[in-house]
Amino acid sequence: MLSQMAKHFGRYDDGLDAVATALAHRGRRQVVARLAGGPATSSELAADLGVALPTLQRHLGVLDAAGLLDSAKSGRVVTHRLRPDPLRELDGWLAARTSFWTHQLDRLEQALDPGPDPDQEQP
Repeated sequence: MLSQMAKHFGRYDDGLDAVATALAHRGRRQVVARLAGGPATSSELAADLGVALPTLQRHLGVLDAAGLLDSAKSGRVVTHRLRPDPLRELDGWLAARTSFWTHQLDRLEQALDPGPDPDQEQP
């Protein structure tokens, strides 16, 4: 039964799993939100988010593995920039599902709508 369901839904080996997993943690979403405002160094991110540098480094590693970061090192300073392409891919995937379910729910609402009540007075 589960194998049939897996075949029906398919596998998402296109990077969406890594992006979704990376964004599943609130701390990593905070990093993404901060970097959406522009590049920042590791130290700036740690200070802005109120986390220890080792904790931030682990989050940055997950975001980098998901393809969400561009990082450049100059001496001892590492500057991080957000790569928006993986987020656009995820947004497109979600938009397609949102459209499908919105349509399905609209059809359900129409099917369940009893129409005007004939016993009720019309104004």
